[in-house]
Amino acid sequence: MKNDLMLTAADFALGDDEKKRVIANLTELHDKVLDTMSPNTRKAYLSDFNQYLLFCQQHNLSSLASDWKITKVSIEQYFESMMSSELKHHSIRRKLASIRFFIGVAELPDPFKHSKLHRTYINNRLNTKPSAQSQAPALRVDEVEQISRSNTDDSLLGQRNIALLNVGIDTLFRASNIVAIELQHIDWQKATIFAPYSKTDQSGQGHYGYMSKMTMRLLKEWVDNAQITEGPVFRVLSPKKTVQSKAISTRTLWGIFKELGATLKDGKQYSCHSTRTGAVISMLESNVPLLEIIESGDWKSSAMPARYGKQFNAATTGMAKVR
Repeated sequence: MKNDLMLTAADFALGDDEKKRVIANLTELHDKVLDTMSPNTRKAYLSDFNQYLLFCQQHNLSSLASDWKITKVSIEQYFESMMSSELKHHSIRRKLASIRFFIGVAELPDPFKHSKLHRTYINNRLNTKPSAQSQAPALRVDEVEQISRSNTDDSLLGQRNIALLNVGIDTLFRASNIVAIELQHIDWQKATIFAPYSKTDQSGQGHYGYMSKMTMRLLKEWVDNAQITEGPVFRVLSPKKTVQSKAISTRTLWGIFKELGATLKDGKQYSCHSTRTGAVISMLESNVPLLEIIESGDWKSSAMPARYGKQFNAATTGMAKVR
């Protein structure tokens, strides 16, 4: 695990036999389990736990211990450092979950399970932090169409970017799914794109996204002009604007959405999550049933689409029906 986690001998408050077991479990995690996780989950777990390890190293604390009371002290000190930072409620909760994941992997006692006082302390303190995540500004269907109509860049770069923007609004795909689209995932006859995995799909069943006629036309134009016959659809372009074999990164995708969104000149900072949010609001405005919205976005419950639609609901319910 040394290539993934910043572990040192000082990180453990363990006996020799326990230390061997922990190292063996972490090695098994690296060799057999990490690759079975979605890329985003794997990245989050490793990043979160490395931050915890670094804090413990800097403050001479044991990150993993056979005595849960020792681990409790380390976690609570790290927790307080996060509470005094700009991290939001959901970020802190996720980082704590990552720490608990590795404690479980190590088969060591978890202070959250052993101490009700510890759980109550963490939960009560967390309640003083804002729980709402900042929401990406919504790019509605009409705004995506406006950007598409006003686009004058007929180069390969322009064709690629407009095509992926429209794919984003139709499919509701997350950034990781958009960059992972391959030609074999597109069914032109059924007007669908298949996403082999998603953030909420741990079973690997995949998810299908819809394509409108406009999106299919833009996507087909890009694929044909870029001479893509297999592999990644949305590809890197060289400085001379020749199509490469490598798929674009999510970082590049965010830049594309930001640049295209800026053409609306409304001062909002759009991201590749804006089409997912905007698609929900567009469907709510068109009275699409909630169950169909949930299915379109591959959610497991109504919680997320309901949060995305809060602004729309505020303008159409309650006092909006009275005055």
